Amino acid sequence: MLFRSLTVSLFMLYSLPTFFAGTVLLFAFSKGGSYFHWFPTGGFESLNSFELTTLQRIGDIAWHMFLPLVCLTYVSLASLSRYARTGLLDVIHSDYIKTARAKGLPESVVILKHGVRNGLIPILTLLGSILPTVVGGSVIIEVIFNLPGIGFEAYQAVLLRDYNMVMAIQLISAVMTLVGLLISDVLYAIVDPRITYE
Repeated sequence: MLFRSLTVSLFMLYSLPTFFAGTVLLFAFSKGGSYFHWFPTGGFESLNSFELTTLQRIGDIAWHMFLPLVCLTYVSLASLSRYARTGLLDVIHSDYIKTARAKGLPESVVILKHGVRNGLIPILTLLGSILPTVVGGSVIIEVIFNLPGIGFEAYQAVLLRDYNMVMAIQLISAVMTLVGLLISDVLYAIVDPRITYE
């Protein structure tokens, strides 16, 4: 029952667009909202952050970044959990899983050591596209939450027709795509011992 309700919740999260979720979060949980006044409306840090100690400043930044991070990661969490579930269900009926169970291994060892390791391969394929997606998706989040980041800078560059800045941001996105593909290739070799790079 818990697993089914979690699946339904993740499907619902996946169907919500980020601009709608960001607006609802601001409306419900920010200081300018109507219900809970827990988090700041926008910005990266408080106005008096220069008076704070280092630990207080880290806490202040984390307090400001909580809602944007929730809004930025829930779609990725929902989609990755769906891929992980599908990959694990494909692996769980394989012959080597049946052999591991027949050897008398505990179910936790069978699932975690043999099943999850091979079920992670579809997720590793997606890693190459996650880094530029985070940058591209952050445009909406940074505009909604008024954060001075690379996404907001890209938005301003498009509005001001600053072609050099737009090309620089596209270059950064391309480099992040290459880094993501490199990380996923290295993780392939770690997860699957049959893959070697020689």
